[in-house]
Amino acid sequence: MEALGSKGSIIIMWDKRSWKGEMVESGNQMITCKLSGINTAVYASCDRNERSELWEELGTMKSFCEEPWVVCGDFNTTRFPSEKTNHTKLSGAMKDFSRCINELELLDPPLFGGSYTWRGGSNHRNASRIDKFMHSFPWDELFNQIRESSLPSLGSDHNPILLSCGDEVFNRSYFKFEKWWLNVEGFKSKVQDWWNSFNVTGRADFKLTTKLSLLKVKLKEWSKENKGNWRARKDQLLEQIGS
Repeated sequence: MEALGSKGSIIIMWDKRSWKGEMVESGNQMITCKLSGINTAVYASCDRNERSELWEELGTMKSFCEEPWVVCGDFNTTRFPSEKTNHTKLSGAMKDFSRCINELELLDPPLFGGSYTWRGGSNHRNASRIDKFMHSFPWDELFNQIRESSLPSLGSDHNPILLSCGDEVFNRSYFKFEKWWLNVEGFKSKVQDWWNSFNVTGRADFKLTTKLSLLKVKLKEWSKENKGNWRARKDQLLEQIGS
């Protein structure tokens, strides 16, 4: 599937073993398609005013979207100065984009495999992350592993990006808080540090839900890293009691 723009195109490919839906075209800027949810492909204008119209159109689309939602493509703008070389200030266009994402209640996952998706100028000195996959919370619940990766560029000034979603989850297990975590020295302060490090803006309920989701990921990673040490300590104590 290809969404055409005035100066380029976006190509979206799904694993044919998983494709179950149909393509629906909406103008020459976006394409939506069904795949256990809704996917919207975007090719945004370089003009800030025209992008503002696109952000409004996406907001209208969200009001009709009751299924898990993924928005992807070339947005022709970045969210933060760190996503663009030689840029240190938060611009109005960046604020517009972040405000749109927060209002749409989309998650912007980190990019693996590189910091930027576009390069241009003399010797490719200019670079930015203007290509993204973003998804709604229900999409996060639909799949057990979501990862956005940058792939090698093949004759283009853009790097292809890949959204890997792992296996579809039909019997998703509940998140479990382990009691032994509380007995690990420094655990509570670590949770506090994680919580304070999450920079999330938007409505209060959206901020809380997003930060809880991010905290859940951190806890799972930390638990996996420390479980072996805790089990070894447990076995050591049992051995002392039995001797």
